[in-house]
Amino acid sequence: MNKLNLGCGYNKMEGYINIDSDKNCHPDLLLDLENSKYPFEENSIDEIYLDHVLEHLGETTSKYFNIWKEFYRICKNGATITIVVPHPRHDNFLHDPTHVRIVTPEGLHLFDQEFNRNDIGGKSSKLGVRLGIDFHIVDYKYIQCPYYAKGNPEENSRYFNNVAHETRIVLKCRK
Repeated sequence: MNKLNLGCGYNKMEGYINIDSDKNCHPDLLLDLENSKYPFEENSIDEIYLDHVLEHLGETTSKYFNIWKEFYRICKNGATITIVVPHPRHDNFLHDPTHVRIVTPEGLHLFDQEFNRNDIGGKSSKLGVRLGIDFHIVDYKYIQCPYYAKGNPEENSRYFNNVAHETRIVLKCRK
């Protein structure tokens, strides 16, 4: 089973190929995730894990789309991508000048071709169809700050800052 921990930093995972662009953290593979073709065969990867990485990538829309096309190229049918990002309405996201991209379940939903086809005539971007990729969200959740122990984190984070500090999203690749 081929599993990638992209942007691993010092958080290496057993059973994964730990990949980073920083040689100081001694990854298994040194790779610029934004500007490189990934050194993996088409349809060869079972799982991709990105923990607080994707918000640092894709400052331009074309770079962001190329990253997703590369994920799609290397993923097998049914491969999972787990993404953990700071919630865009939390100070942790806002204060870090290296954060260049907001990542939300709603934004990733646009990479789902079934959603794209069902929304023909709607106002959503048909990115899955346009880019030739197909990722379906199988799960997502907002991780609530302990201070806001009561209430619904998804509902509250739509109206208030600093309620949810993290978003976790799991996608499945469809080919």
